[in-house]
Amino acid sequence: MENNEQIRHIEWFLEKVIIQELGKLQQAEISYMQFVLMGQTIEVLGGFLDNKPTKAKGQSSIRFAQGVNRLFGGRYRLLNDKGYLYDKLRNQMTHTFIPSSDLYLLNHEDAAGKFQHLNYHEGKLVLIADVFYKDICKACQRLIALMKAGQIRPKNIAFEYEG
Repeated sequence: MENNEQIRHIEWFLEKVIIQELGKLQQAEISYMQFVLMGQTIEVLGGFLDNKPTKAKGQSSIRFAQGVNRLFGGRYRLLNDKGYLYDKLRNQMTHTFIPSSDLYLLNHEDAAGKFQHLNYHEGKLVLIADVFYKDICKACQRLIALMKAGQIRPKNIAFEYEG
């Protein structure tokens, strides 16, 4: 498959599976399970940044860190220092569905501004689903932009493509 076709395939996958499916959860205000999937999504996006097969074993924390560092950056990068976000969000939520007691999980920003995404409140890291979702959408756009600019090679993915 040629690069442009691979990129269209990946772009279609990101739009249909990540952006639209997470968007449905966001609209339905099912934030709890959305956090499980958003934590896992960072790892999935990071998996497009290396040269290993998508099913390569033992890459979870490495891919999560790469996704955070290269596609999210900023405060996410600072908070994942020493694997904090990986441990508290991705790992704990993916494997147990039980959020870390170090996290506040909210659906929306509060009007009073008491809780702000990626800031601490009473010693707990605040994660707000609608802000996190928008950041995931931006990360997907960054990933595609990197592929189109030739900065990363697109991978073949086993996913039904309706291009």
